[in-house]
Amino acid sequence: MQDLFEKLIDKGLKLGAEFIDIRSEETIGTNIKIIDSKLKVGSNFNNIGVGIRAFIDGAWGFVSSTILEKGHLQDKLKHAVKMAKLITKNSKIKFKLKERDPVKEKFQSDVKIRISDVDITEKVKFLEEIDKQAKSFDNRIVNTNSIYSDAESTVLICNSFGSIIEKRSSHILCVSMNFSKEGNIRQRGFRSIGESRGYETILSEGAANIGEESAREAIELLSAVSVKGGTYTVLLDPKLSSTFIHEAFGHATEADALVAGESILENKLNKQIGPEFLNVIDDPTIPNLYGSYEVDDEGAIARRTILIENGVLKSYLNNLETASRLNMEGNNARTASFHYYPIVRMSNTHISPGDWKFEEMIENIKDGIYAQGWIRGYTDPAIGTFMFKCAKGNIIKNGEIKELLRDVAISGETLYTLKQIDAVGNDLEFTPGHCGKFGQIVPVADGGPTIRVKNLVVGGLK
Repeated sequence: MQDLFEKLIDKGLKLGAEFIDIRSEETIGTNIKIIDSKLKVGSNFNNIGVGIRAFIDGAWGFVSSTILEKGHLQDKLKHAVKMAKLITKNSKIKFKLKERDPVKEKFQSDVKIRISDVDITEKVKFLEEIDKQAKSFDNRIVNTNSIYSDAESTVLICNSFGSIIEKRSSHILCVSMNFSKEGNIRQRGFRSIGESRGYETILSEGAANIGEESAREAIELLSAVSVKGGTYTVLLDPKLSSTFIHEAFGHATEADALVAGESILENKLNKQIGPEFLNVIDDPTIPNLYGSYEVDDEGAIARRTILIENGVLKSYLNNLETASRLNMEGNNARTASFHYYPIVRMSNTHISPGDWKFEEMIENIKDGIYAQGWIRGYTDPAIGTFMFKCAKGNIIKNGEIKELLRDVAISGETLYTLKQIDAVGNDLEFTPGHCGKFGQIVPVADGGPTIRVKNLVVGGLK
């Protein structure tokens, strides 16, 4: 396949393209879903295909195909070049790509037990146990949802810079989401575990009891009280602080939003946007996290990107196009599959841990809220607003954690909220998940410690 791709690249350049890249992919995997103790989905899949891009004077042409025959791919290449030529005629934006040194390497995820070596019956058995944990925990659990997914991918990337890259990756995720009901009150519990590893993730201690843990949270929330809306000093737990930094801040650092004029961080580079002790990183090189990778989907070697250093905005996240337009470095191009072209995406985005212990963070709070986890939310990186429905909360009274709260929501403006952070904890945690953008969903991990935020708006049912 490599020889064919190199010949196609040469042909594309002769047809007038300034840059060509070809990305083939074979992905095998499993999806299983058990709802209320009934197996609803149990499937294996195998996806094979190729994506071809051609670049001419600021314009891209892209095609994909599931047919790998030589003549067919030659026709697809011609279509990609023709498309780029048509687009550049009507485009006012002209630029040249920033050439990169060629990469010729092979990459392999850290896998001890290949997920393709584990029979689907064993995976179903594990998920049935998770569902059983939740269902049997309490008779007030009225709905159980247990979800398992895995994928192994082999990708070959060749481009006209001279790069020839093969990467093999593995991702695995399990989710337990359960609902309780008592009278008119209905609540949710949620737990997940996911890594860029093999089936050893499922055999780990962290995966063993997520059904029980999720059910316990759903039951405990039935006796929680609603929060009184207002402005508080709020502690965001690691799950919520990581969601905030990914959704409210992280998307605004993606440079495709910046060049489109849709980011609140435009013209903010090297300016103070947070307290001096705040540091935010995007790092795909952290081993085994759900958003980790060794090389991005444009063939750039993964590297750690400092987004905020000592409160100062230091960088944006870039792919090849935005890096070329902004004269920056780019290794943040990702694609959901060969069906799509690579776009700027986050990986493992997190707030670096600080020096504060949890007890120190609450001791001076007279009336506050401890907000934990999240259920859903809304952010707009163009105007910088956010709203998150939290999984739960607690009242903080005179430095002590008090009553459990349900139906807690936080909202605000991103840049204002960053400056209201006055303490960063030492308890960094990462949460696996999927991030959607332009119809593409990719695995990510969001991270953060507990943080303390002044003057944060909290809403509830009161």
